Amino acid sequence: MTVVELVERDGVPHVGRFGILEIQTMDFHGSYRAAVRNLRECLRMHADEFGPTLQDHQHWLAEGVEGPNIANVFKRTFYQMMFKFQLGQHERCAGCVLAIPQSVWDSWQRHLGAPELREEGQGIFSLLGPNPRPAGGFPAWIFVFDTVPQVDVTPSPIVLNKVIGTDAPSVSYWALEVAPRAALGNISSEVGLLAAMARRLMPLWPELAKTISL
Repeated sequence: MTVVELVERDGVPHVGRFGILEIQTMDFHGSYRAAVRNLRECLRMHADEFGPTLQDHQHWLAEGVEGPNIANVFKRTFYQMMFKFQLGQHERCAGCVLAIPQSVWDSWQRHLGAPELREEGQGIFSLLGPNPRPAGGFPAWIFVFDTVPQVDVTPSPIVLNKVIGTDAPSVSYWALEVAPRAALGNISSEVGLLAAMARRLMPLWPELAKTISL
């Protein structure tokens, strides 16, 4: 979503600055087709009691939907995130905001090398790399939110857990330098790639599994 500012100059409206808002939810294996069909049928057959009926049959929402596709969330978001974070540096851009659920932010940690956030005060954090701090403020922001399930409130209230200021070079540093460097050093560890290969091969081909450590 692009939000455009309208300003008045000498009685004439002008287009001022613009801002970019991106919302990324969790991605799941499977298909939403059956769940969407169930929602439509529920609304058609129980229009006056749609909410309570759905509450009593929550399994309708999960039909055909499998577990979360954690790795794909970051891969599918990374390019557009970096692209729009760069646009946030333009003088006419007020900034770019990426809003993600807490579960998505948690899944990102392995892909960013588990970065340490710096507390800036007033609930604001920063995600910076070795580059100098952006002059004139952060061009990009990550809003980490979550829902608070409540039986008597629909939809569930949303709480903002973290507001993180950053920029494209900083995210690139953590995702393309720190995380791969950590993965490289972890290949030969007890929980690394080679150990995982050995565990999967052992039941099928024990002799081959033993050669992995040679």
